[in-house]
Amino acid sequence: MRKVFGSISRGLLLITIGVIFFLLNYDILSWGFWLHVADLWPLILILAGIGLLFSKRIPLSAVLLVFLLSMVAYSMVMGDRPLPGQMNNLFNGGTTETRPIDVPLPPNVKKARVNLNLGGAKIAVAALDSGASENQLMTGNYQAQEKSRLSGSLKSGLSTTQSGDTLNVTLSSTPFGRNTGNISGNDFELNLSDKVHYDLDMSAGAIDGTMDLSRLLVDSLKISTGASDFSMEFGDTGIATQGKIDSGASQITLVIPENVGVKIRLNGVATSTNFMGSGLLSDDKNWVSPKYDEAKTKIDLDISMAAGSVQLQRPKSNLQ
Repeated sequence: MRKVFGSISRGLLLITIGVIFFLLNYDILSWGFWLHVADLWPLILILAGIGLLFSKRIPLSAVLLVFLLSMVAYSMVMGDRPLPGQMNNLFNGGTTETRPIDVPLPPNVKKARVNLNLGGAKIAVAALDSGASENQLMTGNYQAQEKSRLSGSLKSGLSTTQSGDTLNVTLSSTPFGRNTGNISGNDFELNLSDKVHYDLDMSAGAIDGTMDLSRLLVDSLKISTGASDFSMEFGDTGIATQGKIDSGASQITLVIPENVGVKIRLNGVATSTNFMGSGLLSDDKNWVSPKYDEAKTKIDLDISMAAGSVQLQRPKSNLQ
């Protein structure tokens, strides 16, 4: 029985290592994942001690398997650690540089689907200045990764494709610094035209900053991130916005005018809010603002977070 268990655990260990390298190659995990050994190495002693209690009937391959799976779970919750010094150059492809974002707005485009794949970053998202050219969809800058030494391919960049009246924009920024302790070196600034409707999809290791969407026509919003600290401001735009936010232990501030209808579904183990004090009413699993159904503008958010705080501010609308 012990030999059978040992063979199974060795097979599962090899499969797990293969899956991990697959995730690393496709940037689902960063190479900084391996640095979690420094955080979790005491777990090896614990698992080895358990093995001794069972008279060495637990093989080393099973111990390593459990440890690797723990590292993956830890990485998903906490975000990947940044690679220091030369490790960045070896695994993530050398240096980074700040590149401009300059996407024109074709005359027949009415909608933009924007997909952002960021590492850990300080972000600033807002509408273009009122005096900006009507032929501009977006401007800004981001941290870009140079050519990878391992694969010889570019791991980041900006691409656009058009389908009918919809422009698809994909931007992949550097994956460096994907935990909140080292996001200050990666700045991401994006300014968007208020002339078109948007589907925004942001995936990030961790973010810190502001997203001012108050002048933007955002039909749908999706944010997936690790432990973060950011604020989002919505405006009285006359449309309905559907949003989904998945994050780790985070601090989120929502700024929504008081005449805008708000519905929030919140899932979290240890999440604090001020929803009751801000005038929202509890309706089953939802927090809903009074006269939600009659509101011209509606913000409907589904928020899932491991722990942290969601604070809601309800300023008076400028239209009042």
